[in-house]
Amino acid sequence: MKTELLTFLVLASLGYRCQATDYFSSISGLEQLLHTEHTLMSELSSQLDATRNTLKQLESEVTAIKLEHAMAAKGLENYLTNPINIYRLMKRLHTDWQQMERRVQQMSTQIRFNITQHYGLNFPSQEDVDGAALALVRLQSTYKLDVAQVAAGILNGIKYGTDMSWQDCFVLGQQLFEMEDYNNTKVWLRESMERLRRHQQPQHQDHSAPEPTILNSMEMVAKSLFQMGDFDTAYELSQRVLELDPSRIRNWHLSAKAANVVQGEIGEVAQSRHADGGYRLTQEFAHYEKVCRGEVSASAAQQRPLRCRYARGQHAYRVLAPLKLEEHSLDPLVVSYHDMLSPQQIIELRQMAVPHMKRSTVNPLPGRQSKKSAFRVSKNAWLEYDTHPMMGRMLRDLSDATGLDMTYCEQLQVANYGVGGHYEPHWDFFVDSQHYPAEEGNRIATAIFYLSDVEQGGATAFPFLNFAVRPQLGNILFWYNLHRSLDMDYRTKHAGCPVLKGSKWIANIWIHEATQTFARPCDVIRDNEVSLGYDIIE
Repeated sequence: MKTELLTFLVLASLGYRCQATDYFSSISGLEQLLHTEHTLMSELSSQLDATRNTLKQLESEVTAIKLEHAMAAKGLENYLTNPINIYRLMKRLHTDWQQMERRVQQMSTQIRFNITQHYGLNFPSQEDVDGAALALVRLQSTYKLDVAQVAAGILNGIKYGTDMSWQDCFVLGQQLFEMEDYNNTKVWLRESMERLRRHQQPQHQDHSAPEPTILNSMEMVAKSLFQMGDFDTAYELSQRVLELDPSRIRNWHLSAKAANVVQGEIGEVAQSRHADGGYRLTQEFAHYEKVCRGEVSASAAQQRPLRCRYARGQHAYRVLAPLKLEEHSLDPLVVSYHDMLSPQQIIELRQMAVPHMKRSTVNPLPGRQSKKSAFRVSKNAWLEYDTHPMMGRMLRDLSDATGLDMTYCEQLQVANYGVGGHYEPHWDFFVDSQHYPAEEGNRIATAIFYLSDVEQGGATAFPFLNFAVRPQLGNILFWYNLHRSLDMDYRTKHAGCPVLKGSKWIANIWIHEATQTFARPCDVIRDNEVSLGYDIIE
């Protein structure tokens, strides 16, 4: 059936028509028929060979995907908390399956394989794929990961999953190039070429050339890198293109004028990106990344040595059931209360939040709408405290521990940070008084309930205090955002470090200053001078 179908396609492609030319009446005319049959045979053989190769490639790719799903079935959460697995999954669904669809359609118009007709299935958008790419780069940058190790599925020395293919690395490099992240473009393209070189060595059986679309992309990126002045990477990439398809040498005759024009345009883009790099190019941000990596020691300037101890809190009940308190800083006060939520309570809380989860946004300027930002990558849900009795108990326990009045506190915010999810350094207090009701006051304190452990990354970092607190299931991290004078304590700038491996779940309670007069009275002397100067970004 396939042969008949292909024969029909060949005849159609050659414009086959039956004509009454009386070939039987003369030997001289049969020579033309023999030539026709030779042409048909050659064309059909060529298409059959191409079909076999395509089927072989498709079978190989489907087998590889089956192995991925078998690995995922052994531990779904473990699989989906690996940033490499997430990127490759999104790339397959956004790009690879469409390419396979085109190859199947090219083999036969009668094979019905149209992914757009599969209703009810979810596919990542370009924004999702770009987000996964940026997450990989963010993790690579923050934790100083070797690109070759990341591509091999190794994160901080631990092997979590399968390797990225050379095509995976190339598509990632191409994405970064389109996003104008040229420094990371180079390292991923070079890793792609190194993997392609190993792929073509004699011990590998599959020597099939990449699809023309891949070669076109490689050629385009190489030319762009050349025009930018990155001659080393451009030369290496162009050599790979010509090794795979020597006939493409004809495409490399660019006029000097065109090259100069493009080079000037890209140079302007690079300069503008450098000028707009902003906070991520500062020493402060570089120091924050060091804190996330654990490369700095906590400040020693404390009133006394830090300790772990039992605390009675502010309720008589805690004499019988004392709190497990761990001190991280005395000024400003930053402490952890251990084992404040049971695993069952955490399960219930997460289940209540999941149906309401939406992409997290950043606080806008007064009068403007909240918006998504790469500054904060997570999802969250807001829950009323009367949703479940357990949430009321959370408020009561927090009040017992801190002595603060919970009359004015914001709704419980449950947030989930996936792989690469983060929240760059920020303050929890509002700098502009228009952000909060005057009768409630500013955010005097923050409490983070950790609803999960995180295998790697995801710590809450305090860059100015030189320490980071790792999430620990059931714990509460608590600190004051304001001085006793109710001035803003700029030393409390903190961040959610990128999640390297795992899924970070937290619940936030922000307590406001109104009604705290007797719970945390002012000192005789104003105490805000110690934090002045920390609001300047260096």
